[in-house]
Amino acid sequence: MSRFHSALERAEKLLRYLEIGISSTDAEIRRRQRFVNIAAVAGVLDNALHTASNMDYDPMGLMPLVIYGIVMMVLFGITPIWHRFGDIAGAIYIVLVMGVGHLFVVWTIGTASAVHAYYTLGGASFLFFGVRYWRVFAVVLLFAVALLAVSMKFAPEFGTLLIDDRAFHNALGNQVLMSVLIIYSILIVYALTSLHFAEAALAAEHGRSETLLETILPRAIADRLKANPDQRIADLINPATVLFVDIVGFTPAARQMTPDEVVGYLDQLFRQFDRLVEHYGAEKIKTIGDAYMVIGGVDQTGTASARSVGHLALDLMELVQRQPPFGTVKLNLRCGIHSGKAIAGVIGRRRYSFDIWGDAVNVAARMESHSEPGKIQVTEEFMALAPDEFEYLRRGSIEVKGVGPMPTAFLTGARHASTSEAEECQSGV
Repeated sequence: MSRFHSALERAEKLLRYLEIGISSTDAEIRRRQRFVNIAAVAGVLDNALHTASNMDYDPMGLMPLVIYGIVMMVLFGITPIWHRFGDIAGAIYIVLVMGVGHLFVVWTIGTASAVHAYYTLGGASFLFFGVRYWRVFAVVLLFAVALLAVSMKFAPEFGTLLIDDRAFHNALGNQVLMSVLIIYSILIVYALTSLHFAEAALAAEHGRSETLLETILPRAIADRLKANPDQRIADLINPATVLFVDIVGFTPAARQMTPDEVVGYLDQLFRQFDRLVEHYGAEKIKTIGDAYMVIGGVDQTGTASARSVGHLALDLMELVQRQPPFGTVKLNLRCGIHSGKAIAGVIGRRRYSFDIWGDAVNVAARMESHSEPGKIQVTEEFMALAPDEFEYLRRGSIEVKGVGPMPTAFLTGARHASTSEAEECQSGV
């Protein structure tokens, strides 16, 4: 199979030379015009073969056909010029050249040599016009059928050249049938080769789209969207555990760094964050500048979600403490976690975005903004879901905008041993 694909690739490279005269950027137009150019090359070669054969057989007796062959080679050769006058100008031109020009041969040689069989190539002209111009193709097909019918009905059997030379007529007839077979084969092979590469490109593009979709959306959400693209994704998660992370000291330090240094530092850091998020089965919602937002796995239960987010926050703290300074500043994190109702859904059409809304999001954001550098502030709702999983330091009540006073605590560590990924993530990126 690999050899076949390799052969197809070599054939495709060879056929790229047939794009002479094609200037359109439309892929469908370019494909049809390539078919026209292939037919033109086939016409040149076919007439060259007939002309050489005629000159070898009887140059004086077949001089009209020799001259005809040379003229037809020139006419077929200038076919690509006509592409500049319209996307089907070259197709119409070559149809007229083949149709009208061949009448001379039919009446000169006669139907005994089967030269009128060339009119059966009219069906292949669909490759020149395609679905977009199917009406034009229908007219061309009727034109070919009419020429074939007229030739069969009114053209002489032997014409005016070498009337008594049946060997010549038999040889010419065999040559005509072989030429028609070869021309049809060339067009079909190229059509199927183009289809093969188009399908391969489409499959690769589909694969990239699938990968991209699974990158920007949780896998479960991406699977639902792929199964039913018109379905609205809107889920109530209760309770959902949301984590907000802010990098303390990053903004003032970034003022002294180059854009490449700023983006490079954030990129390598958030890549490590992403690995930790994936390890704990959580979902990154988005980054907002140097802030990072996470929700517990959308398919996890409330307790499991709280536990995974709590351990994630601890590992993120450890990870940042291991980072080298950003310029001259040693960075730190300020985190906030809350568990509560959240609505999760996909918005947008051209650019999908998975996002969450609700009290869980708003309160978690307040927990982060009211937290302290190097601290993870959590609410009682979070502690109720994971009371024995972590160590807490009570902070008392704080005033939360839009909510009022809320009792909070700092999450200081895990009570039970948990496999930390922070060091592995740092070394793996």
